[in-house]
Amino acid sequence: MTEPNFAEHSWDYLERRSVLVITLSGPANVRLMDPENFAAYQDGEKYDFHGGLARRAPFRIKVPHSGPWYLAIDLNGLPGRGVRHDVTVQPPQKLEERKA
Repeated sequence: MTEPNFAEHSWDYLERRSVLVITLSGPANVRLMDPENFAAYQDGEKYDFHGGLARRAPFRIKVPHSGPWYLAIDLNGLPGRGVRHDVTVQPPQKLEERKA
C-alpha cells in the first residue's frame, strides 16, 4: 500500500462556527473531516469533507459543528510536488462583535 502524501493538522476540539484560515503557496485540495471520514480518507475509502480545491489564499472553512477535526492538504490530481501552507483558527464571532 502506498503511503498517503498529504499534510495533516488535527484538533481535539474546535468550536462550531470557528473558521480555519489556510494560506497556501499554490493550488491544493483542502479537506476538513471528522475522525470517521478522516480514517476513510487515509484508507482510500469513500469519505465526506468540507472544503475543496483552494486556488487562492487565504482559503477559509467554517467548522460545521463542535468536536474533533482533521485537516488534510494534498495535491491529488494536481500538478506539482508540494505546497507550503499555514493554518490558523479564528474563534467564532460573538453576536456583539458581528454588530460592531
